[in-house]
Amino acid sequence: MRNLQLPIHTPRLQLREFTREDLDGIFGYSSDPKVTRYLFFGPRDRDSTAEYLDDLLASQRQRPRTRFELAITEISSGVLIGACDLSLIETRVCDLGYMLGHRYWDRGYATEVALTLTDAAFQQLRAERVISTVDVNNRASIRVLEKIGMRWEAVYRKHRRAKNRWWDCHLYTLPRTVWESARGVQTC
Repeated sequence: MRNLQLPIHTPRLQLREFTREDLDGIFGYSSDPKVTRYLFFGPRDRDSTAEYLDDLLASQRQRPRTRFELAITEISSGVLIGACDLSLIETRVCDLGYMLGHRYWDRGYATEVALTLTDAAFQQLRAERVISTVDVNNRASIRVLEKIGMRWEAVYRKHRRAKNRWWDCHLYTLPRTVWESARGVQTC
């Protein structure tokens, strides 16, 4: 069974399991229209935030576990600043996602999280490919994905219907061979 060793630390952040005590922090960023602008949900009200947290906590107990949605906390302050996830969507393919409270944008945190989760996907979950879909208008996330070595592969027209509209999304991918080459990983 593949699993992540948690918590995961970066130089400035801790990625850990969510707990019930995170409700206020989650509500703080997921109720913000700036944060949810390019996401299929939100802004969330308090009740939908509580339902989301219940679902997330239940996913932590699933075996085999296919969804690793993690709290992002700033090490220096201990504050919950966002969420990130790796989801096993098919055999050896992980879907990467992240969101941060808007007060924490433009600090390199999204790149730090995305790099760390990509490494975890390949090293711990033994993925052969990491993918991410991003709204075609979300330039900041597109830059993050490109910085970590992901490459554009396709456009999904009318990828999903949410918030009373169809969403066009880019598909970004990172194959294991490209990740190994970029990281200087030796293969057997």
